[in-house]
Amino acid sequence: MRKTLWITLALLLTGVLGLHAQVTTEPSPLQEDSKDVVIYFHANEGNKGLINLGPTTEIYAHTGVLTSSSKDDSDWKYAPTWGQNLAKYKMEYVSENLWKLNIGDIRTYYGVTGTETVKKLAFVFRTADSKKEGKGTGNTDILVPVLESGLQFFLSSTLDSDVITPETANVTFTLTATEPADLTLKISGQTVATATSSKELVYTHFFENPGNKTIPVVATAKGADGKSKTQTMRLTYTEASPEVPYPGGAIKMGPVRNDDGTVTFCIGAPQKAGAYLLGSWNNFEAGPASLMNSCVDENGFRYFWQTVSGLENDKQYPYYFLIDGKHKVGDPYARLVLDPDNDKYISPEVYPDLPAYPSGVSGVCLAIYQGNINDYDWQVRDFKAPAKDNLVIYELLFRDFTGTEGAKKGDGTVRQAIEKLPYLKSLGINAIELLPINEFNGNISWGYNPNFYFAPDKAYGTPDDYKEFIDLCHANGIAVILDVVFNQTDWQHPWYKMYDVDSNPFYNPVAPHAYSVLNDINQGNPLIRQQWVDMLRYWIEEYNVDGYRFDLVKGLGDNDSYANNGDAATNAYNASRVANMKYLKESIDQYKPEAYFINENLAGTKEENEMAALGMLNWANVNYSGCQYAKGNSSSAGLSRFYAPLDGPRTWGSTVSYLESHDEQRLAYEQDQYGLNGVKGNLANSMHRLGSAAAQMIMVPGSHMIWQFSEMGNYDSTKSADGGNNTDPKPVRWNLLDDPDRAGLVENYSELIRFRLANQEHFSQDATVTDRCGDSYWKNGRFITVDRDGKQVITVTNPLITEELTVAVPFSSDNQDDYEIICQSYDTQASFSAKDNTVTLPANCFVVIASKGMNSAVGEISEGGNSLMVYGTRGSLVVDNASAPVNVYTLDGRRAATLEKGNGSVELPAGVYVVRSGSDVRKIVVR
Repeated sequence: MRKTLWITLALLLTGVLGLHAQVTTEPSPLQEDSKDVVIYFHANEGNKGLINLGPTTEIYAHTGVLTSSSKDDSDWKYAPTWGQNLAKYKMEYVSENLWKLNIGDIRTYYGVTGTETVKKLAFVFRTADSKKEGKGTGNTDILVPVLESGLQFFLSSTLDSDVITPETANVTFTLTATEPADLTLKISGQTVATATSSKELVYTHFFENPGNKTIPVVATAKGADGKSKTQTMRLTYTEASPEVPYPGGAIKMGPVRNDDGTVTFCIGAPQKAGAYLLGSWNNFEAGPASLMNSCVDENGFRYFWQTVSGLENDKQYPYYFLIDGKHKVGDPYARLVLDPDNDKYISPEVYPDLPAYPSGVSGVCLAIYQGNINDYDWQVRDFKAPAKDNLVIYELLFRDFTGTEGAKKGDGTVRQAIEKLPYLKSLGINAIELLPINEFNGNISWGYNPNFYFAPDKAYGTPDDYKEFIDLCHANGIAVILDVVFNQTDWQHPWYKMYDVDSNPFYNPVAPHAYSVLNDINQGNPLIRQQWVDMLRYWIEEYNVDGYRFDLVKGLGDNDSYANNGDAATNAYNASRVANMKYLKESIDQYKPEAYFINENLAGTKEENEMAALGMLNWANVNYSGCQYAKGNSSSAGLSRFYAPLDGPRTWGSTVSYLESHDEQRLAYEQDQYGLNGVKGNLANSMHRLGSAAAQMIMVPGSHMIWQFSEMGNYDSTKSADGGNNTDPKPVRWNLLDDPDRAGLVENYSELIRFRLANQEHFSQDATVTDRCGDSYWKNGRFITVDRDGKQVITVTNPLITEELTVAVPFSSDNQDDYEIICQSYDTQASFSAKDNTVTLPANCFVVIASKGMNSAVGEISEGGNSLMVYGTRGSLVVDNASAPVNVYTLDGRRAATLEKGNGSVELPAGVYVVRSGSDVRKIVVR
């Protein structure tokens, strides 16, 4: 079968209330021995993915069965390969939005053999090219129950839940039997309808006298053999929630533990009349005890709240809200979420003791309340984050950073990432930016489809796993930045599920800007703005994160601030974007003024400089020019934009510039596909050019960013055929480190970063920068000089592909002995003459020359003592003066060699290694 991440919601049976069905059947209901079975697909129901398609459109049913041997509702049996356009699965057009499929005998059609019992038929309808799909509401699979042979019957109603409101008090009940029987319907103990030797009984009842009360509805079917079957439906008739002021003053959404040990739950729900709080403590039953109170704030927005006692602090309690008797939603402020569709695919190794989704509940993501969920024992409590203008950020997606080597499984986890922290420390970066980790739809995602902002997604690990990762990052001097998405959510967000699309106060029916994806949030709603502020504070206070990167800031202007939703209007200067980000920045400043505040705005200079004046950083995308340089093209290959004053100009130190990000194509991919002669197919030259591009970025003042595995020259395409982002899992490629040219690139990155961060003062605002890396600097070479307090750092690159080049460079001293080479392209040799103001270096390569006496952390990690001496030669590693046995590791943590006696040499393939002896640690290159 085609694997999906959804559980079904179709026809509801046995005391559960009916819904509009995307599939109806003939006969109905179905039984295993039903004959001449016909399936009718109603394209205007469910997700409406195939609505209004014409009669000539080819529609196919992807269908299978769930049998007694199926593990769960995703374990389809006897289904074809996805996309097979076989005649037996082709749908017949009946009328507008109605299609049918002739099944005939169920077991024969599907080829069910042996003793298996058919429990359900499973469907996804699709176009011939599979680009459009007809599924259930919320994109679920469609499952049709198949009953056992003999007398079977079920009771359904026109209600959407087990709650009656004054608006839904006229209820039609339908009692359906599979064969003629004597049918009886009782309400509150009184017989209200009967039918003799009938297969169906339909009765409409008007419920009077609203008020919180439980109403039993009992149906009985007596067959010809005299045997009876009984089903019971319990309904609650409620009025609107009573008006009661929120306790304690200011309204706080989410669960709040009070001083007396009680917990107050609150959800904002404007325009709604009533709500129930259904949790494991009340068996998820709607009734007088679970009816919430309502209150209104100064803006006229309605909230529902209830205080619950007796909840143990260390116990997990799942719960949800039932709004107006029909909308089942989770808590927008949930700290942890149970997903009925996706949690089953999370292994115990990733999330041990994951709470089971409770039986008797369906179709809603449940929030978990646990009073001590944030009682993590932090080891680092005094972390001082690096200055915002001196960051070297590593952009990281847990999903693809680790996992099955060489595979595209997307099975990376937080715990596996913890094992790679020594590698990241050896690389020298001082910040990690995590792609969104808020609970998102499905388990395989980049995270830009969030549903719950306060809950970490369980696909990567437990809340404590995330906290340990952050704690260990801090222990290694690495800040942690969260990527957050305030433009859109997926369909499981409670405020999205609670309203019709056209009348939802939390969402725009049509996005006012040009870059809309998913469901566009109406950020003008005060409850939305409050949730954002609360969320930003929560992750800083409870997870110790050091700041945020805000996605798609261009879409965060006021709804009426765009002339239209075209590209030009979206890209135009927008004062409301500045004001809105200022509001968020000032909210964070109240409790952590030093927190990073990074905008993915990619807008004009005026707008971004106004944001910079408020203390914000802005992304600076230099990918296109970087790709041109990497491929060997001299046109549009200028890289001066890495230095903010040459980018627009933008305010000094206000940008986070990058060659690659998750949104951009890999430079190495561009080299492999479109590189000029001498680059394409030449790995050494390609890696040298990538190192040269990195040097032009890292060796200028300001903050910069590296997308994971850029430093290895990762070559996997990040784009789909249409040029859009390919968000599918990518191969895990730690084995790139086994190649000496790629390992040499990693070493170059490490040398550049470590030297740069070891000399932060030299790259401060009062330094004098001369940047000759613009488009016109190609044939004669490029250079950057950074001068401060009589010391100088010179970075020189040779853009030519085949020719050695001597570059004229302004040395501040003509004394050769005042300078030394700090870093140069792997396995190459440059030279310089301070007297002649020249630097000579091979084609494609770079070199960094600095005044002697500057701090240098290049080439080694230093922990503990300094007695250990390690040397890398061609093909071997030499160890001397070791006081303990020596272990040698590859950068991804694999043990490569051991010297039990401590000193000596060992033959190793070319690459970069970490050498540990007692408390001494060194990093070394074997050529």
